[in-house]
Amino acid sequence: MMKFAPFVIAISVAMSLAVVPESFAQAPATDTAPVTGIKPDRTTAPRAVREAMKKREAVIRKKRAECRAKAKAEKVSLFKRPAYVKRCVAQS
Repeated sequence: MMKFAPFVIAISVAMSLAVVPESFAQAPATDTAPVTGIKPDRTTAPRAVREAMKKREAVIRKKRAECRAKAKAEKVSLFKRPAYVKRCVAQS
């Protein structure tokens, strides 16, 4: 009888797992609005401000590229380069 009980339990667990209840199924989505990723309350900066930001970013990007080239010319190790470039850009 002792060997029979685990076998019966294993069979009953297997049968209960074989029958998938509907509660495991995904519920239908109630919100049918398309997800665009754009938040309607977000505003964009005026064109003049965006242009100024682009110019500032371009200057910083140019400085960073020059500092990277300088670090490579001075053969600064790859692990020390980010700190070197950061210091170089800050000094410029």
